Amino acid sequence: MTQRHAWAAIAVVIFLMGCSPAQLIVITGAWLRPPAPGLEVAAGYFDIVNHGKASIDLIGARSNASGAIEIHTEMQDGDMMQMRQLDKVVLPPDQTVSFSPGATHLMLLEFSGVTSPRVAITLLFSDGSQQVVAFEMRSLSGANPS
Repeated sequence: MTQRHAWAAIAVVIFLMGCSPAQLIVITGAWLRPPAPGLEVAAGYFDIVNHGKASIDLIGARSNASGAIEIHTEMQDGDMMQMRQLDKVVLPPDQTVSFSPGATHLMLLEFSGVTSPRVAITLLFSDGSQQVVAFEMRSLSGANPS
């Protein structure tokens, strides 16, 4: 290998090291609906875009503010809405996947009495990468804090 090829190979490795899969995942609009009085279950919503060239799966989440976090979706079953736990959410390349009320969302179980305006939640992906996201605490109605 010539010195020129060696430098080119080193440059490629350095470039690839700086482009982790998590940097290709962009999360916006992250917010939490706090538990209703007397309950310990909160819900998390956000938009997520995969800017990579291949699909990747969101496989879970964790936070110090919650005993467990599950991915849920709501589905119409006859005349009733039912919530169902999901093992993963597929994030296709260059598409936005929305986690929103009445649809796919994070369910934070055993949610602690957080009083800070933001809660850190770590999102877990199928390739082993993780991304910490600051979720804004909102009111039960979903309104932004004043």
